[in-house]
Amino acid sequence: MNGGIRGRVHDFLRSAIAAALRLAGIGAGLRLRLRLRFRHRTEARLRQRYRITADTPLTRDLPAPADGAPLAITSGTAGSPRQVAYPRNRLRAVRRTFEDAMLRLIAAHRIRRPSLYVFGPLRPDRSLTRLLVAEPRPPPGFVLLQAPYRAQSDPAILRLADEYGDAALRLLLLTLSNPGILYATNPSTLSTFFDELDADWERASALARTVSRSPPALDPAALRILRRLRSTGDSGRLARLAASPAPLPITAWAPAAAICVCWTGGAVRPFLDRLDRRLPAPRFCRIPMFSMSTETVETIPDFRGPEPAFLPFAPGVLHEFLDQQAANPRLLSSGELQPGGIYEMVVSHRFGLTRYATGDLFRVARLTASGPDLRFARRRLLGWSFTGEKITAQQVGSAFDAVDAAWPGLRTAFWLALFPEDPGAPARPGYRLAAVGRGPESAGAQALPPGLEGQLDALLSEQNPEYRAKRESGRLGPIRLAQPSLVEFVRRASGERAASPDSQFKFQPFYPRQWEAE
Repeated sequence: MNGGIRGRVHDFLRSAIAAALRLAGIGAGLRLRLRLRFRHRTEARLRQRYRITADTPLTRDLPAPADGAPLAITSGTAGSPRQVAYPRNRLRAVRRTFEDAMLRLIAAHRIRRPSLYVFGPLRPDRSLTRLLVAEPRPPPGFVLLQAPYRAQSDPAILRLADEYGDAALRLLLLTLSNPGILYATNPSTLSTFFDELDADWERASALARTVSRSPPALDPAALRILRRLRSTGDSGRLARLAASPAPLPITAWAPAAAICVCWTGGAVRPFLDRLDRRLPAPRFCRIPMFSMSTETVETIPDFRGPEPAFLPFAPGVLHEFLDQQAANPRLLSSGELQPGGIYEMVVSHRFGLTRYATGDLFRVARLTASGPDLRFARRRLLGWSFTGEKITAQQVGSAFDAVDAAWPGLRTAFWLALFPEDPGAPARPGYRLAAVGRGPESAGAQALPPGLEGQLDALLSEQNPEYRAKRESGRLGPIRLAQPSLVEFVRRASGERAASPDSQFKFQPFYPRQWEAE
């Protein structure tokens, strides 16, 4: 069977799969309506099941992971990443929540080509995303028609990433399969992929050139997998990539892509801004994903209205809340939340959490017929202290606001972030200011003001007397400036050096994580 016929046959099968998924999505939507109708009974039953009473204490400590269970690490926004056990039944429960949400999205938006490419880690790391996408063996061919990213579980395909680079492999798989939905737990993953294409197009397009011009040069095992991904017009798209001396937009190599699903809460706005230029509306539709921490699913999406609502009714999870605006906060149920309020989520579930305070703060955007629509606001505490100075994220944010007022437009041209840094003897520990340019269009628009790091040092000293005392005594060194590229920044700020930044990275004004020296 030649490539053109194979691609048309694959697309016919994709259409049949899409029809089945839309029907399944309608069924999932009906099940959600039923669950929401009886949510109060469900909450009462969960209280009884988990033995939650008025006297049950609140905790911020995770239970010790069971021996032998796979471990996921937290994203590290609270300082040191913590380990969470994920046995198979827990992984299955999270996958079901994700699959249920995707099915309802497909039905609600009547997505005609719901083939899905997930921007997850390509190599083993300790993230929950990696545990969710890891497979003991490559999936059968029909599965790849709907989920082409799962080809990345095949060792022959991963060897292509080792030889050509991750961006080159992703570009090839997207071009061959032409998916309709792009999914990234964190938009930084997708944004960084586009940046890598721009930064080194010659390398990023090398694998596509090889497949287009001399496929026999590839491992036959890899070629067999790649043939299972083919779609209508893929040969022409590959030829355009191979012939282009400069990066091509996504519409040239994945023209069916129309939906981008990613996390939009918290501190990811810089990457959403970049994606808006890569995937502009109305040609592309961006759908926020539900809130989830490594410890628990926090909200589930309801797509029935003109915009999605995110409800605190994750399956098997009892949600309670602490009012952050009350002088003496008490635990509230979901039915007691008020529009505009800021609440810390407290969860209990069968995998070991009992009235666990997550540290995640949510704002009630509105009240719907189904319950409160929760939008992630921020982490409760983000701070660092080398020697008693106790720098907080709020202090850093206020200092950055003052810097921006002194030099208008600075934060339009640059993203600013502060890290603790211990360069080792004989230098003193202190803080590193990273200034990341917002892209080629702004690189030359404005230079950094002279003495920016000294000005920030002075502002923090005004806000934090302990910081000022430690600077004056010489126990802390001055703030040091770095101007990394965005790709370098993501790589260096993403936690453990061996871990992938694909799902863990978050752009924040302050990172309570040490800046890693080269």
